[in-house]
Amino acid sequence: MKKDLQNILVPVDFNQSSIRAAKYAYHLAKKIQANIVLLNVIEISGVLLDLFSSGEELVKVTDKTKDQLEAFKQELIEEGQEIEISTKIEKGKRYKKILEAAKEVDARMIILGENHQGDLKTKNLGSTVYHVTLKSPVPVITYKGTHDDEVNNIVVPLDLTKQTRKKIGTALAYGRNYDAKIYLVSALIGGIELKESRIYKKLKQAKETLDRNNVECEIKLFERSEIEPYQRVLDYAKEIKADMILVMTHHEGYTHDNYIGAFAHHIINESIVSVMSLTSSATSVDFKNLLGPIVDPFAIFK
Repeated sequence: MKKDLQNILVPVDFNQSSIRAAKYAYHLAKKIQANIVLLNVIEISGVLLDLFSSGEELVKVTDKTKDQLEAFKQELIEEGQEIEISTKIEKGKRYKKILEAAKEVDARMIILGENHQGDLKTKNLGSTVYHVTLKSPVPVITYKGTHDDEVNNIVVPLDLTKQTRKKIGTALAYGRNYDAKIYLVSALIGGIELKESRIYKKLKQAKETLDRNNVECEIKLFERSEIEPYQRVLDYAKEIKADMILVMTHHEGYTHDNYIGAFAHHIINESIVSVMSLTSSATSVDFKNLLGPIVDPFAIFK
């Protein structure tokens, strides 16, 4: 993220999930003083190529989409406070055009409506959600549309990797932006006692850093258990009535691999609340430049 990025990109296909995501983006834009770019991607592949080969049908579909997008824009504007909203129509593979548009409009974040079906054990991330969260240059919120627009509680899982700095910096940034409480969580592995563990020390340092920067914070370290860490995080988010979970999509050193880490995949796929996912490029930022003066008692951001 750059400090001057003020656009929230919202892909809209006029399904209910994307409409809810756009309305959520509108309320968020008011809070963080951002603008909105509504993007519709007309996908043309397979059998549709024959239908649109003359170009005449494609023009008709494009004109109809423009009208729909403009009508939806006016619907959002009528919500109340004035927010600058622009529209954009692209043709091609949906996830590719979303990623390209994010760069073109200098998006601050992307908000995707979550619409894949199935129970928690059998459903899989849709292709668009998967590829966008895998490769996005900016944070992606997979909006579940099950809670109020206010984001009051954000769960941030931490571990002992180098990603911790990025997560703490992002938690600080969004704790300030949302005026939200941050819940830092982790799980013990191995046989070490809780208060002797490295992760407990890291959680305590992260909490003090957030506290001293006026971001309310609690920590939770789960005891060793047969329950998978991702499930502990999901259960905890439900317990505290979290509004969002923040995850990194890759393990450090594997950002070039063409897959989302298993932990992040489970969280994005199975969470009943919205998930903010971050690639390494989405957090390659100097947090001191982004946030201004930071109290950094443990040199986390050096």
